[in-house]
Amino acid sequence: MMGIYVHIPFCESKCIYCAFASFVRDENFQARYFEFLNKEIKNCNFPDREVASIYFGGGTPSCVSEKQIVKTLQTIKSAFHVLPDAEITIECNPCSASLEKLKTYHSAGFNRVSFGVQSLNDKMLKFLGRRHTKAQALAAIENAKRAGFDNISADLLLGLPKGDIQNDAKILLRSGVKHISAYMLQVEDGTPLKNMVESGKVKLPSDDQTVDNYQKLTDFLQKNRFLQYEISNFALKGFKSKHNFAYWTGQAYLGFGLGAHSFDGKYKRFSSADNFEDYFTGKQNVEKLSPSQRDEEMIMLGLRCDAGFRLDALNASISEKPIFNKYVQDGILEMSDGVIRLNSKYYNVSNSIILHLID
Repeated sequence: MMGIYVHIPFCESKCIYCAFASFVRDENFQARYFEFLNKEIKNCNFPDREVASIYFGGGTPSCVSEKQIVKTLQTIKSAFHVLPDAEITIECNPCSASLEKLKTYHSAGFNRVSFGVQSLNDKMLKFLGRRHTKAQALAAIENAKRAGFDNISADLLLGLPKGDIQNDAKILLRSGVKHISAYMLQVEDGTPLKNMVESGKVKLPSDDQTVDNYQKLTDFLQKNRFLQYEISNFALKGFKSKHNFAYWTGQAYLGFGLGAHSFDGKYKRFSSADNFEDYFTGKQNVEKLSPSQRDEEMIMLGLRCDAGFRLDALNASISEKPIFNKYVQDGILEMSDGVIRLNSKYYNVSNSIILHLID
């Protein structure tokens, strides 16, 4: 089985922190992109390959014509064996996901919607360059339920200059959201946010403050029956993101669209060009992982989630490393039936633990 990712690289405007391959383009250009995208999918025809999840991400899939989205999903269903219980997700911005669009998505086969809420503080939303308000975010969630969606996710950002992420989560839980992703605000090169921070125009919370807020959020969500199944992801029972979980557990996936990545589940990774000129010529980059690189990836991804990694899946043993045994003895790493997991108490320092293990 495998997952399929479809990249929709269009937005109505660019947020100050965004470093993704996303662009503002007119409908004619979008139509040209979708024409090429559908050809790309058709040319990668694997009718016997079972697909367990499909994810339309961006960019902002909800800012383009819903007809293009539905057509692309139909192309995938024609080219692949999509399982009857496949998880099919679409990312939406609250301001561009109307009730009619959400109904169209649901009727076409989408059964999960993920809203880029980021914050329920209107001042912070304006600061970030988001186009929606708190009221619009909550209205979009309500519209998703009216359209027939039960599996609804919301993204939140940690590390904002102001706001109360725990209170935001409380409101989202009351709204009926079943999954929450809480990501750290990243200050990326080439973004307006980077310039604001470096010039002193914007002061972000300290790392200690952000970690404290992360821990409070984690405690709150767990008290409300949300399982932390990955460092940044929390879900009620039965509502884990199957698609993202497949990434973290090293399963095969295909990516279509500008800059999209694919992985064969073993050692080969390939990606489409991240600029339109090269993408429209079909240019791809191919990377073959070495055994040690694959081991590092399995350790890094496995320790980020509750699946962990199997010791016998590694090409080289780490059980002889003194630091590995120390982590096991100290209860930082937990071992059960040959599977190694990171004790969730140490999620907030996972990066340093992982670096020590793969060094």
